[in-house]
Amino acid sequence: MKVYQIFVDRFSTNNVQKDAKLAFKTSKTWMGGNLNGIISKLEYIKNLGFDAIWLTPIFSASDYHGYSTMDFYSIDRHFGSNEIFKKLVNKAHSIGLKVILDFVANHVSYKHPFFVSALNNKKSSYRKWFVFDSKNDYMSFLGFKGLPKLNTRNEEVVNYLIEAGLFWINNFGIDGYRLDHAIGPSLEFWRDFTSACKKVDKDFSFLPEIWLSGIDPKYLDTLWFLEDETKKNALLKIVSENTGKTWDEFQSTDAEEFAMDIFKGLFNTPLDFSSNLSIRRMKFDLLEKRRKNGFIFADNHDMQRISWLIPGKTDLVVKELGKAENSIVYYGTEIGLSQKRDFTKLKSFSDTECRRFMVWGKGNTSKIRKFKYNFLGN
Repeated sequence: MKVYQIFVDRFSTNNVQKDAKLAFKTSKTWMGGNLNGIISKLEYIKNLGFDAIWLTPIFSASDYHGYSTMDFYSIDRHFGSNEIFKKLVNKAHSIGLKVILDFVANHVSYKHPFFVSALNNKKSSYRKWFVFDSKNDYMSFLGFKGLPKLNTRNEEVVNYLIEAGLFWINNFGIDGYRLDHAIGPSLEFWRDFTSACKKVDKDFSFLPEIWLSGIDPKYLDTLWFLEDETKKNALLKIVSENTGKTWDEFQSTDAEEFAMDIFKGLFNTPLDFSSNLSIRRMKFDLLEKRRKNGFIFADNHDMQRISWLIPGKTDLVVKELGKAENSIVYYGTEIGLSQKRDFTKLKSFSDTECRRFMVWGKGNTSKIRKFKYNFLGN
């Protein structure tokens, strides 16, 4: 399956003039990309040779990126509505495109009403939905307090998340979930979640993010796939020996390989970070060893763009992606969308550099055609 990843807020506003003004700009907050904008570009994506689209989180959230969920059952007002999303799915399916949503099961926004209730009232019915200590401090996503960790060892939380996951399958007919920070929730939760989804649709797809390099060892307790101290200590040794400021500086993917051995049998189509690092170093010969069913990719919304790292070589990268059975291309790669600055030069919000607004216009026509030619392997 060939997947086109769309960062929803940075793709298209469905207004030619607005898109032109926003082209290549970025922001720490919402810029205006929405579902209607995506609908208007579905034919464009299909004509490039893709089989599916992956949308970054579209549920109601407190931040533009969507990874701070406020409500699992509604589309964020900045992006549209449930009705518009239904229209998007129907249009995508009518032209042969599958729709994959980003599902965040590990954490929610600190503004989520369930968390606000739990934080302010120790007797709240939602208190056990999160993990508090005796000082009322709480476990969060890698120490970031804006994203409190959900207690996926709690039956009520498990049932709630499963019901939310099934809601979008049963009512909208989506085709898969990209599972954010899949190393955070418990393995037992993922077994229950994936099993429930597969019961509804046996062909339902999962693209789990199993990314460990760069995680501060002091946050290993928040990674619940490590079900015993032996596994935790083994990973601690690997992580401690593989340090760097950005993903591109890491020397190995040993941590990712370690995790995949644990997840083996649960997910057979992971996002392949091992191949990703090989691609970013132009070591294409190593791709022959890639996992049989994993999804290879060159970059995403958390990484420096491939066109920034190896300018002028994007076509070669895309050609390699086209050879894979399963691959993902981040929006804009087909036209060489890049950055203005290096991640390491920024102290905060560095990821906004790889989330610049898509550039639309006739000036990109030749590049788009060249991309299509390479991607299809012709």
